Amino acid sequence: MDQTPFPEIPHRHEAFADGLLLDCGIRIAPLAIAYRTYGTLNAARTNAVLVCHALTGDQYVAEPHPLTGKPAWWGTLVGLGKPVDTDRYFVICSNVLGGCMGSTGPRSERTPGGSDAWGIEFPPITVQDMVRAQKKLMDSLQITRLFAVVGGSMGGMQVLAW
Repeated sequence: MDQTPFPEIPHRHEAFADGLLLDCGIRIAPLAIAYRTYGTLNAARTNAVLVCHALTGDQYVAEPHPLTGKPAWWGTLVGLGKPVDTDRYFVICSNVLGGCMGSTGPRSERTPGGSDAWGIEFPPITVQDMVRAQKKLMDSLQITRLFAVVGGSMGGMQVLAW
């Protein structure tokens, strides 16, 4: 197996020692959720918009990708003066549970400090599992109500589960 280290990816993340109980009955612990935010959360905490990404997306919704340099994947929708205006809204986009960009997934260690990655033994996850992980992130950011939840494709499935 290739032991080449993965490059460091700039993102914020929240770690949850208690993990997450999946629909399949397996608990993933600890749980890490990588995310990016854009804009400013208002004092009333009422302007938060969660963007849910598609299968091939990640948390870099409104900025160039740090590894590939490709443009933001929804740069036409999210940003200054755009429909999801980062001057008006506090935008949060997390990498889904099972994703490859910093959230707990197949390349994550099974146990903290261990050398064993989950690999192909990573448990099956559902869209509802993804949403419960996002809810844990919202709780940790002390956001009790979202102004909107938006997404396309698999992200749209997450929106419906919210």
